Amino acid sequence: MKILITGGTSATALKLLKAFSDHQIILADYAEVPYFSSQSYTMISLGERNDDTLAHTLLNNCLDHAVDAILPIQNFEIEEVSKSEILFSEFNIKVLLPKQDILNAYFKKGLSEKADEYVVFMDGEITFSTFENEFVVLQGRGEQLNGAYYFSSERLSLITI
Repeated sequence: MKILITGGTSATALKLLKAFSDHQIILADYAEVPYFSSQSYTMISLGERNDDTLAHTLLNNCLDHAVDAILPIQNFEIEEVSKSEILFSEFNIKVLLPKQDILNAYFKKGLSEKADEYVVFMDGEITFSTFENEFVVLQGRGEQLNGAYYFSSERLSLITI
């Protein structure tokens, strides 16, 4: 699976590479990014940031690079991409975020929480985790979670920067 992760020049995006070692990864960021390609990832620029066209910019880049899934981690992208999930799905691009109706349980705009432990879900199943917790397994399945989450103080929060 080819996955585009935003915030590609951040330490957080690089940390997430470990969770997707079996996938082809494109790290994307706004403005200029260093041209770099390795066995584990490719870096691309999303152009200048324009909040009015965020979802369309991301969709166009996903289509240009034949991406199967997108994992937005920039705090300002989360709500826009979540609202546009149907648009992405029309092009067979999976949005790795919780469904819009439960987004607020895992995401607070403007707040980027940090923790040592994290987990990645696809369609409710854990695909990578730095810890074991049966509650988290059941929560992911029950809510059919998608995306990358920090685990701290017995709760999950969306990984954002």
